[in-house]
Amino acid sequence: MEKKQWEYKIGGNLVGTILVFIMTVGMAALCLWFQKTGNGAILIGRIILAVFAVAFALSLYRVVFFKVRIGRDGFFYQSAPGNGRYYRYSELRNAWVSAGKETNSTSTFYLQFETREGAITRIAILEADMEAADYLVKRVAAVSASDATGMEDDQRDHIISGKIKGLMKIAVMGSIFAIVMWLSYTLFEEGLPPITYALSAIAVCCGFVYVVMHTFFYRIEILRDGFYCRTNPFNGRSYKYRDITNCKLIESRKRYGSAYRRGVRETHYLDYLVFTDNTGKERRIAYDKSLFEREMRILESRINKNHS
Repeated sequence: MEKKQWEYKIGGNLVGTILVFIMTVGMAALCLWFQKTGNGAILIGRIILAVFAVAFALSLYRVVFFKVRIGRDGFFYQSAPGNGRYYRYSELRNAWVSAGKETNSTSTFYLQFETREGAITRIAILEADMEAADYLVKRVAAVSASDATGMEDDQRDHIISGKIKGLMKIAVMGSIFAIVMWLSYTLFEEGLPPITYALSAIAVCCGFVYVVMHTFFYRIEILRDGFYCRTNPFNGRSYKYRDITNCKLIESRKRYGSAYRRGVRETHYLDYLVFTDNTGKERRIAYDKSLFEREMRILESRINKNHS
């Protein structure tokens, strides 16, 4: 594969990895100094060092093993040792880029492609990779257009599941949970009052439970004549398209902090499908736009088409 002439390459950021390495080494040196001088900040230093070390390991892993090599006739994709595969554009049904805003307009981007068998692969990319991703999408569209199996909604079923990227989120949140619990126990052993650690422990517990619940219970099935939605273990429900009115996709902004204080003011972005059901009640379904923008637009289109 390395002998091919590639038009674009997407891979790990070596410069970013070097910067994280330097920060990790610097924090390690600082922790040693804390240890020798008996500085009370050694505990916080070790936690920060652990975070930097994990970030460096993940960044190095991406540099070494993550590869997207894009050519005129196809592309090579590898996300882990030994799983690399070359895809010809003629093997693909569709390809697209989706993006969603998170905090303070920072965006997450995914390059997604679907084989003719219906398997979808989602590749997290950076904004700097957009030119390469757009090239791949255009090449797939050009090949798919020749037999009209490209971007159109062909009434197939589509599934939105919390399990997609969910296990990765559980791993990240679980790591944060373990660190906070360890820190809380240490502060408890040192006899500090519960107010110093209880609130953060409760918050991270709630966050971890939410991520687990979302991963295993969030599910939307987009069917030919209706859809099924479940966002928690108890609210699963099926809807017919003809019974839905006023359907639209919206972006909601929530601001935290005060513009009149020196504290940082953050804006969080959330995306929803909003519709009115046959009982006259307005309902909202939150979704991850960076992952499922295409599927939610298909759902919106089917509802509006059947209602009009």
